[in-house]
Amino acid sequence: MTIIHNHLRKELLFLFLSLTAFFFLAGCQKQPSLTFGITYVPDNGQTNIVVVDSSTINMSTVYTDSTATAATGYLMVGSYNDAFLGLMNSTGYIQLQPPPVLPTLNYLVDTYDSIGMVMIFKTNNPFYGDTTVTQTYQVREIDTLFQLTPFQPGWYSNRSLPLGPVIGQGPVFITPTRPTTTENTDTVMIPMDYNLGQQLYNMVYNKSDTMTTLTTFQEYFPGLAISEAPGSQGNIYGFRDSSIMRIYYRENNAGGVSITKYIDFTLNNRSFQFNSLTTNRAGSPIANLKTPTSSSQPPPLTSSAQTGHASFVQTIGGLNVKLTFPYLNAIAQRPDYIGLLPSELTDIPLANSFTTTYTLPPQVGVYNTDLHNLIGAPVLAVGTGVPQTGNLALNYFLPLQTSYTYDVTNFVANQIVNTSPGADSTGLILSIPYTTGRATYKRLVIADQTYAANQRIILSVYYISLYPHQ
Repeated sequence: MTIIHNHLRKELLFLFLSLTAFFFLAGCQKQPSLTFGITYVPDNGQTNIVVVDSSTINMSTVYTDSTATAATGYLMVGSYNDAFLGLMNSTGYIQLQPPPVLPTLNYLVDTYDSIGMVMIFKTNNPFYGDTTVTQTYQVREIDTLFQLTPFQPGWYSNRSLPLGPVIGQGPVFITPTRPTTTENTDTVMIPMDYNLGQQLYNMVYNKSDTMTTLTTFQEYFPGLAISEAPGSQGNIYGFRDSSIMRIYYRENNAGGVSITKYIDFTLNNRSFQFNSLTTNRAGSPIANLKTPTSSSQPPPLTSSAQTGHASFVQTIGGLNVKLTFPYLNAIAQRPDYIGLLPSELTDIPLANSFTTTYTLPPQVGVYNTDLHNLIGAPVLAVGTGVPQTGNLALNYFLPLQTSYTYDVTNFVANQIVNTSPGADSTGLILSIPYTTGRATYKRLVIADQTYAANQRIILSVYYISLYPHQ
């Protein structure tokens, strides 16, 4: 068996083969009949196998201006400054409801105490950034009806609502990576405006229609937005969407003992809990990222040459990577080509782009795409029906040994015989799977082919050759 790595050949031979491929593309009408499967020609000492691992890969960042962030299960709050993506800021919006059964309050024994926002962070909740920083959260009341417009299908990352003044503020410090059981939690309590609590307490006491009729309550109190106070960036945490606005009061019994009790206003509609993302890209590698100019145009591409010779995956931020292979069909036109063997795509994250603070997404999917730059069907490995997520091999000590790998044999099999006008726009998209991607700020930075071979994205195509190579 002979295996040839094209990128290691002498320059003259490489040039000769490139010219040969060019002339075959221009004049040869050969359309090979190929068979693909999981059983390949056994190596009997005579089989000639060539691996092409220097194929040109055009890499771009695809930007979509919104991601569906409702009903993820997490109220994502905070901000951090990313050296690659700029300042990221997440605000969590939540719609509340009064308790289904109001307590009966007695002014002789019950006394209003305070009000606050109770937010729960459990082990394994999403978080991203520097967890050693104490942050300050602010609470604002939504200053409009919390409702969808007639043509609005849901709540997205680029949506926001008018907000009133700050009605609550408090410090937040969480240690999410400490060894704990899954039942242990960090509970954040943000004190809120005393007078607001007094008003709500009085309505409960009076059994006001505002408290007994949900629509009336939501007209009076549409909901809350929790965000990072300016100047305290560090991390974005994902709190359970079962966050609570809680009124505390004291029950003073006849024996002179004061018992603390509370009234909880809880999540009303999970589909109306969403997370809004704002960014400031100034000074970052993607400061010049192309953005959509209309809602009807395909998500625009920005070449890696315009973004520091790297491209970026962060699905919640609308960032995915598109790969195209302009000369891939030259392989099937080689005079020695007989048939295709396995093909593998290897994505090596940029070595200085990830740490134990700015971690990599554990799963990155690979999908088909075309000139519209949209995510299509997943690329399945040969012989399986399961979408691929990269099989991340992570090594913080030797970053260049970190990689995502994909079996792209099925894609290559179609593409090497694709002579349609849209072939150059047909390619692959790398994206964090939807179910997890819209609730995490983890991101992947991939170097293009201007980097050394051990630091960049590589497509390895194996094929059976008619004759031995030296």
